[in-house]
Amino acid sequence: MWLKLILLTTILVLVQGETKRKCEKCEPEKCVPPAEECLAGLVRDLCGCCYVCGRREGELCDGDMLPIPYRNRGHGPCGEHLECRPRTDLAPGDPPEAQCVCVKNEYFCGSDGKTYENECQLTEARYTQRNGLQAVHKGPCNSAPKIVTPPEDVSNSTGGHIAMSCEAMGWPIPSIEWRVDRGQGDTIPLPSDDPKVAVQSRGDPVNTR
Repeated sequence: MWLKLILLTTILVLVQGETKRKCEKCEPEKCVPPAEECLAGLVRDLCGCCYVCGRREGELCDGDMLPIPYRNRGHGPCGEHLECRPRTDLAPGDPPEAQCVCVKNEYFCGSDGKTYENECQLTEARYTQRNGLQAVHKGPCNSAPKIVTPPEDVSNSTGGHIAMSCEAMGWPIPSIEWRVDRGQGDTIPLPSDDPKVAVQSRGDPVNTR
C-alpha cells in the first residue's frame, strides 16, 4: 500500500513538473531580442513578457488544448496569422502534438505579382524580402495562360483506344479546346457529335485546367 502511494505521488510530481509553466516577474528591460530572423513575425512569449520569434506554418507549438502531460514542451507560440491546433495526421499510439496552422487558408495576390497559397506564406515572403511586399487582393494574381504539358504524338489502330492530355496554367482559368483535322481544310471541335469521343476537364480549381 505504501509502495503504491509513493509511486502515485512520484508520478503526479513528475507530471506537474513537466507541465507547469514557470513565469517570473516580467522585466521588459531584461528581454533579449531574437538573434535569428523571424519569418513569422514577433509575438509575446508564453508568459506574455518578452517578444520571441513566432513559430512558422507547420512547425510544432505549445497548445493548452493538448492533454496536460504534453503541454509546454518548449516549442513556443505561433506567429502572425497562425493558430496552434492539434495534429490530426499522427499514427495510432504517437504522443499528441500541436502545430501552427494558417487561419486564412486562401490564395492571396502579392504586390510582387506572385500568387501565395495563404496569408502566412505571404507574411514569410514579406519578412524575407523586406521590400514592402503586401497583399493586393484575395485570390490568385492574373496571369496569361500557358501550356505547361503539351499533348504527345500517339498511334492507334482500328478498334483501339487512345487518351491524350494537355495541361495549361493561368488565371482566370484557361479554357482548352480539342479540334480534329480531317484533312479537308477545316477542323472540327471535339467531342462534336461523335459518341466514341469524350473530353474531360479537371485539375486545381485555382490555376490549372
